[in-house]
Amino acid sequence: MSEQFNVGVVGANGAVGKAIIETLADRDFAIDTLQPIDVDVKDDDSALFNGKSISVKEAKDVDWSSLHIVFFCHSDEVSLKFAPIAAESGAAIIDSTNAFIQRPEIPMIIPHINGNAIGDFRNANILVSPAPSVVQLWTVLKPIYDQVGITRINVMSHHSVSSAGDLGINELARQCGKLLNGLAVEDNPFSSQLAFNILPTVGKTLDEGETDIEAMLRDQSVKLLGDAGIAINSTAVMTPVFYGLGQSVNVELGQPIDVDQIREWLMQEAHVEIDGEYIPTQIDDVTGSDMVHVGRLREDTSHPHAVNLWSVSDNVKTSGALNCVKIAEMLVRDFY
Repeated sequence: MSEQFNVGVVGANGAVGKAIIETLADRDFAIDTLQPIDVDVKDDDSALFNGKSISVKEAKDVDWSSLHIVFFCHSDEVSLKFAPIAAESGAAIIDSTNAFIQRPEIPMIIPHINGNAIGDFRNANILVSPAPSVVQLWTVLKPIYDQVGITRINVMSHHSVSSAGDLGINELARQCGKLLNGLAVEDNPFSSQLAFNILPTVGKTLDEGETDIEAMLRDQSVKLLGDAGIAINSTAVMTPVFYGLGQSVNVELGQPIDVDQIREWLMQEAHVEIDGEYIPTQIDDVTGSDMVHVGRLREDTSHPHAVNLWSVSDNVKTSGALNCVKIAEMLVRDFY
């Protein structure tokens, strides 16, 4: 690739922003200049890229017309405020928030599932990378969906604290230190103690009782597939683990199918690692891995058309930052 691009990363001080910058360097993305961007920037805020420290710029001070590609990974509010301005200035936006879920003209992309939809990015100069839970879920289920159809999904997502960004990572470390030294946990920003505990909700509770994180998995799945006919029941819990996402999934299929046949389909997928009787975990298998790891694939003995499985992936790198960067790679290779 001979062309070089000026790239911005909004949310550069956060966990996903840092991972995007690291992934851009690791994959040797064709960058002329990199501009880390955030809100509420301190004078000494900087990002490390290819061994160089680059100052982080305040979003309100950015000349968006100077950038070719901008990753947004801060919050819905920041994306809604600045992404349309950047897009109007001509930059191609890759957004990893839920800000544009209601806009049907804006494609939601997992490159190995629907990469051709990147060609529609000029509708608004915006592309959406789904939440890590959605990337992980459909990386595993899309081959099954394509073969026999899926009528219902019941998924429990076991979030690590990195799903709450640096706040979650730092808070778990602080609480563990306090409790292991016999001290009480005070000024806890979460609903309950985070360390050595499981929180039964992740995100803001909505009127119906589900949380916005649970609703987002369902709504983004519908947008990704363009199929509202799959019933999706989502539960999200927070676990005292720093990185990784675990998903316990029950899938009702369109017809009876042998589990061994499903295993063969998944073994053929380049982005899935499935290892017989081995059961992957968030600690042992996700760090540094670009794969979604699957285990405990088995029949649901209570339903003739259903199977159970367990999957794990690196929520920050693999299902978060890497999906964003792969969108950018396909964009500049095939559509820019």
